[in-house]
Amino acid sequence: MTETEAPALDLIARFEQAAEEAHRAEDAYRRSAAERIEVLARERANAFRRLNLVRSVTTAIAAAEAPEQAPLRARSTVAEALVWEEIGPRQALVLDKLTPVFEAMQAEMEESEGSPGAASLEALRAFEDWYRAETGTEFYALFERHIPETPRVDF
Repeated sequence: MTETEAPALDLIARFEQAAEEAHRAEDAYRRSAAERIEVLARERANAFRRLNLVRSVTTAIAAAEAPEQAPLRARSTVAEALVWEEIGPRQALVLDKLTPVFEAMQAEMEESEGSPGAASLEALRAFEDWYRAETGTEFYALFERHIPETPRVDF
């Protein structure tokens, strides 16, 4: 290498370093953005599952023939939504822990004053926190239905 080539190589090395730093910065940003998108997608899915749960439970409560039947109808509705054909001890525990949510919803549906949804939301969040602590997963993951692909057969 000649004396005149050394400064050119140093200059190129600096630009290579800058290009690599830009590449690393972009990769880090893409990973961060992908992680954030995944979190937001999970939160969105849970929010819609929560909404669907509330819709079905309020419909069940409203359809109860007597007020004391409302929580039982709500329990049955949730069990059906989760495709729990048989209620074992684990399912019964989950439904028992959900009962205060049903009762709060029923009370809020019956009263004409106050902040609608505040007690129900608080009870639902307490249940969700309990479920997460108990199982290590989100309650709404129970509503996910994985349907395995079946091979297509032509006869």
